[in-house]
Amino acid sequence: MNGCLLLDESGAMTRWAGAIVGVLCALVLFSGADIGSFVPKAILGGMLAYLGVMILAELASSPAQSSWVDWALAIVIMLVICNFGYFMGVMLGVIAACLMFALSYSRIGVVRRHLTRQEFSSNVERAPEQSKLLRQEGVRIHVFWLSGFIFFGSSNGLFERVRRAIDAQKDKPVGYVLLDFSAVPGLDSSALLSLVKLRNYCNQHGVTLAFSGLGDVMRVGFQNAGFFSETSPHQLFGSRNEALEFCEDMLLMHHEVGAASTHSFETWLEAEFSGSGDMSRIAPYLERRELAVGEAVFRQGEPSDSVVLLASGCVAITIDDEQGRPIRLRRMLGYTVVGEMGFYRRVPRTASVIAEQPSVVYRLTREAFNAIEAADPAAASAFHKLIIRLLADRLEFANREISALI
Repeated sequence: MNGCLLLDESGAMTRWAGAIVGVLCALVLFSGADIGSFVPKAILGGMLAYLGVMILAELASSPAQSSWVDWALAIVIMLVICNFGYFMGVMLGVIAACLMFALSYSRIGVVRRHLTRQEFSSNVERAPEQSKLLRQEGVRIHVFWLSGFIFFGSSNGLFERVRRAIDAQKDKPVGYVLLDFSAVPGLDSSALLSLVKLRNYCNQHGVTLAFSGLGDVMRVGFQNAGFFSETSPHQLFGSRNEALEFCEDMLLMHHEVGAASTHSFETWLEAEFSGSGDMSRIAPYLERRELAVGEAVFRQGEPSDSVVLLASGCVAITIDDEQGRPIRLRRMLGYTVVGEMGFYRRVPRTASVIAEQPSVVYRLTREAFNAIEAADPAAASAFHKLIIRLLADRLEFANREISALI
């Protein structure tokens, strides 16, 4: 700082001035020349005094950016320089600045956002029974978005934040805590010790930790600390969505609500059409199709000439990137509808739908639907209402997620 201030006061404002000073300092440093012996001590003392006065003047001219701590530190550094020398004063200033930075940074905290599964879900559309249970029991899953470098101060704050969340929930105890490290560039060994304390605390309270977004170096550190051993319940995932999907699956298994619903596809449709039409009047127009793993329901760019009802299995919604590689956007399980947006908007498919498990679908072509509208307008109206309800449910949950993330 002193060198920059001296250049500024002398009028040397260009980059060349800094470069030249840097080169000269390097030459003096590596040559071992004692340049200070050629300059009178009175001149050096006057220069240091001048720089000190300028720094104090800057502090005085910007009181909004300085505090009593800054003033106290400046006075202490000045006294140390007067009694023990310039080098000791500089060292004191560097140490004090590091401690003040660590203290200030630890107050910020590394938890950028904290939500539960009731407010934020994975990119999986599930059967109605599963979705209802996850809405009711979603408070058992807590998601913490982390950011910034984690060290001893901020890691202890993270531990206390998670501990308070677990202790505060009595009626429906926390079962799963997701820690997303995607925005964390690194952490030190003291932070890892605090996370070990968090792991032990979660073990005592029956809470499973799910980690996502760990870099290679951090992953090695966690593995060496025994986080992801074969006997450990805690899991590591590549993305936050995968980790949250795991927590949802485990919660459903805990309540014995697996992928298979207690209702059949036919009874689900009957319930959806209840009071607005007879499902059996539409069933003859549906084409049943069994899909093997990897088989496409339809592909991106194809004409949207049908709408598909998923009866069983699992399909993935994917889009192709610039290199033609598929990117999974969403998974769909259980009883739902796929491809309705393109069907109603009459635009080409914006994504592909690929079977991730052996699946059964029912396809309603545009020709078949036009025949329903001509022969049985009431049945066609009932189908429209089914689509509207499904879209309304998706939009309602999307709105809740957006509100929680703002």
